[in-house]
Amino acid sequence: MNFKELVESHPEIMRDRHALAFARQHRPAEIADAFARSGVVMLKGALAPEMLATCAETFRRFVDAADAKQNGARPGERRQSADDQARGSSWYSPWMVRYRDGFPAAAIISALLGSWTWDVVEEICGSSHIAIVLKFCTARHGLDTPLGVGAHQDAKVVAPDLPFSIWIPLHQIVPHLNSGLGFIVPAPDHFLPTLPHNDVGPDYVLEDPARLWIPPYAAGDFTIHSKFSPHFTTGYGTLSDRFSLEIRATPRAAVPPEHEDPVICVSRRNGIPTIVETRSSAGSPARHFLECADLGRAASRDMRRAPL
Repeated sequence: MNFKELVESHPEIMRDRHALAFARQHRPAEIADAFARSGVVMLKGALAPEMLATCAETFRRFVDAADAKQNGARPGERRQSADDQARGSSWYSPWMVRYRDGFPAAAIISALLGSWTWDVVEEICGSSHIAIVLKFCTARHGLDTPLGVGAHQDAKVVAPDLPFSIWIPLHQIVPHLNSGLGFIVPAPDHFLPTLPHNDVGPDYVLEDPARLWIPPYAAGDFTIHSKFSPHFTTGYGTLSDRFSLEIRATPRAAVPPEHEDPVICVSRRNGIPTIVETRSSAGSPARHFLECADLGRAASRDMRRAPL
């Protein structure tokens, strides 16, 4: 079964039947409790749609420029290669996605720190001292191609020592019209058996449709899912573009040294979430990203830049 057939057969999976969507008026502790029970929550109206639209356009221009350079097209002219059709997605480290002086990931991280949702991140972490582990953050351009049903756990395919992921689409996501994420709830507290390519098989996904949730996202909504949360990228074959950013964070005291290149450290200064330190190796291509104006707006005046 593919995802198009799944949502047509079970339209109820697109509704928030598990009451996991929360808005600003909800207490962070209430949201964190739901996250602990289910493994996933959605935060509604978290970021400004206008800011995300600007970031999406910058990301698109970056992709257009890369396509033009590779395929011999004129700047701004998109060409979809056979590889694009087969692959359907491209993944980039957040510091790679840049058009002129614009870093979309930096603008989003800065906005996230200024949002009410950072209180939720701190509540989930149990600390106000947070490390954003850029090494495992991902900016993704996806092409909506038909996908068969399957799922994976980030603890298996990303890193077992990072507790959760924040998935931020840069525009509206409508199931059946463009690809997004879906989840199986509640999440287990352990690794699931996987196929040789680390995918949880379709039998597990389809075992109980009452556990499935493929939510719509308004521009500005995002989800947080745990490292054990079985989740999947949907694909319906509409060939629409999707731009998204996945942010991975952990309590500062828990980040392994091998994950610190590069990393952004956030603490509260006068009660405000503030970038207090960045770390990267000498000559790292992330340096320009870490020193950009968007991150500077969220940085302490005495921010420490620590080389590794």
